[in-house]
Amino acid sequence: MSGPKVVRIVTREEVLAICEAHLLRLDQAIAAWTASGQRIRELSAEEIAATHERRKALAALISKDAFMELQKKVPDEIAFLKADVGRRQRAAVEKAEQAAKRRRQGRDSATTLLGAFKSKGIVVPQELASKLDHIASGENVANADTLLAQGFNLLVLEPSRTISEAQQKLATRLLGTDTPQDFGNWKATNVSHSSNLLYDRVDRQIAEAQVFLEEADVEKFSARLRAIETEANEQRRNLLLDSLILDLSSAVDATRGHRSAIEELQQLAAEISIIASAEVKDLLARVQQCGVETSLQAIAQLAEECKNVVEQEQQRLAAHARRGAILRNLTRLGYEVKDGMETAWARDGRVVVKKPALPGYGVEIGGQAKSSRLQVRAVALSANRDVARDKDVEMLWCGDFDRLQEFLVAEGDSVLIERAMGVGEVPLKVIGDADAEAASVDKQRSLR
Repeated sequence: MSGPKVVRIVTREEVLAICEAHLLRLDQAIAAWTASGQRIRELSAEEIAATHERRKALAALISKDAFMELQKKVPDEIAFLKADVGRRQRAAVEKAEQAAKRRRQGRDSATTLLGAFKSKGIVVPQELASKLDHIASGENVANADTLLAQGFNLLVLEPSRTISEAQQKLATRLLGTDTPQDFGNWKATNVSHSSNLLYDRVDRQIAEAQVFLEEADVEKFSARLRAIETEANEQRRNLLLDSLILDLSSAVDATRGHRSAIEELQQLAAEISIIASAEVKDLLARVQQCGVETSLQAIAQLAEECKNVVEQEQQRLAAHARRGAILRNLTRLGYEVKDGMETAWARDGRVVVKKPALPGYGVEIGGQAKSSRLQVRAVALSANRDVARDKDVEMLWCGDFDRLQEFLVAEGDSVLIERAMGVGEVPLKVIGDADAEAASVDKQRSLR
């Protein structure tokens, strides 16, 4: 099959460029993973080091020519990092939620305890009283459970006073009958008004806000919550809590979606960061300017621009590599490759290469190399020739093409013949010698 044929060529350079782009995206994913994990304090230095070691192992696959393995494993690693961020964020939310519940329970318990002290006239050590005041105000106090247990002990161990039936029930409920100083048992049995499901939901939403929102935004929502908690009318308080929960949910969802879009944009920008052009530098500058105020529409537009640049650059590099590989190896086969042929091919979509050993004939390579599909065929340079030689020329080109294919494969390129016609199946295409020269040299000279 040495007649006209359509071949698909993928060069080693093209595959290397794809692998490098994968690694650039991975680097950006690692940076985002690290920043997110450190922001919520859910990432250790050892874990960061282990991730970078995995990255080194993936990059080492290039030296082993394990390109397909790299192209499979890098997206898997990026997906793992994204999932891992989600897992760590959920863990951080759970911790924040539990801390909020403890803070609320501590506040309610300290408030109840201080009220009992006042009603019974119990004198509390100044240091303990001060810390209980802080707990009652909702502040984070170290060893809050221990301090509350000490306060409960003062309450139930007061021998000189009698307490009401309601206070007795409270003390029994708070301390238990068997181990009055076991604060763990008290926490398991204590039920306060904060068990309201709305408070549970708002605690969860505040916890998510602490993980995903900026500190100033979290404080605004927390201030709203503190104001709502002072509302005496329960029905109005519940309505306000509902509104707060909706606002929190909306803010968290918007921030998560925005952050995800920014991270995807930054990965695309990482791929084009190695391109030295004024257009790309301007695009990268606009990407760097994206922040919390940038709309999703603007981010999506920038992402589309980055994708287009990536696609165009990949096509440009791949086409250049294919043209270079084919012309270089045709030279090894004795074909006459002149300066400017590659540029003429890129401009005109075809090039004709002559072989001095076969006067009057040449090889035409047609098609835009960026598509990876090329048509190659033997051609005649003159209509005034011995047509009987055409079949012999095609047979010679058959042998040359086989060797060309071997050279390309030896360099790490892949060549796939998608369609081929037999020798003599169609007449040789005739390209005037002058036309061939114009296609390969004269047009290039005019450019100069």
